[in-house]
Amino acid sequence: MIHQSSRPTYQALKRKILDGDLPFGEPITVKALESEIGFSAIPIREALIALSAEDLIDFFPGRGFFTKHLEAEGMSQRLDLLHNLLEISVRTLPDGRQAALRRHLRTDSENLRHMRGTLYDNVALLTDIFDTYFLPPTAILARNSITQCARFLAFDFKLHQTRATLGRIAFSYLWLASTDQRRRLHRELAAFFNVRKARIPRTIRAMNDRFLIST
Repeated sequence: MIHQSSRPTYQALKRKILDGDLPFGEPITVKALESEIGFSAIPIREALIALSAEDLIDFFPGRGFFTKHLEAEGMSQRLDLLHNLLEISVRTLPDGRQAALRRHLRTDSENLRHMRGTLYDNVALLTDIFDTYFLPPTAILARNSITQCARFLAFDFKLHQTRATLGRIAFSYLWLASTDQRRRLHRELAAFFNVRKARIPRTIRAMNDRFLIST
């Protein structure tokens, strides 16, 4: 659990990670972050420890903190985990919360279908919905998994120019989760993840190339 005084630092670093401001596999130094984000060393170090516990960055004793190094097998495992957690979340969604979730989706359908703002903002919106309607601890695991996979999925949508977007996919999932169409949701989730997993190597190469070109 991140200390309340370190939360602004934690959120600022999390935003940098999700919004793609840090190249993959690069060292993260407290000194560099002090000048970049304007926070002092102690909250930065606490935030880095919290982010490594969430598996958003890597920590190697004796070497320090690093942004995640993308590789195909690890990404495939992350997508499998997210797939399973989304399935479990649907099965454990209390009947009494289905109607409330549907009302939320109807009210904010435009916001959710066309998630505007940064990737960090979109993930924060989904996190809030999971915290409100789904049951812990599954909801906590699911939203953490969404955060871990969000950057990859967002780049996949852009690279392959699919009609799907994070907002459309999230809205469809949440809408079907709030109805009795779980069989349809099961099929669509499986198809969604199978397509992304099949093109993981190509997507990862493109993500890494983007940072090589931009430096």
